[in-house]
Amino acid sequence: MLVDWLVYGLIIWGVATVLNKTAFKVQPASKGAAWGLTILVFFLSVAALSAAKVIRYQAISDSVGVPISPRNPLDMGGAFVFAWLFYSFLNRAKGGKS
Repeated sequence: MLVDWLVYGLIIWGVATVLNKTAFKVQPASKGAAWGLTILVFFLSVAALSAAKVIRYQAISDSVGVPISPRNPLDMGGAFVFAWLFYSFLNRAKGGKS
């Protein structure tokens, strides 16, 4: 689980860095664009982290020979953390109306 979070954290950091160096190089992201991208990252994180959890449990289940499944396959906490990290790494417009 920790390795998944480290790898996924690096991916989130990389995506934010690429966006900062391309789309938001000249002008920072407006508040609406930053929030919209953060919400998108949240839902993508829920899907990616949940799939990783289910795949990990399936691999353990296959190796042990006993069906094991997660009690709650959704990783909402991790998705929230990575959406917050993405928002903090993103080059956003400061202050006032944007």
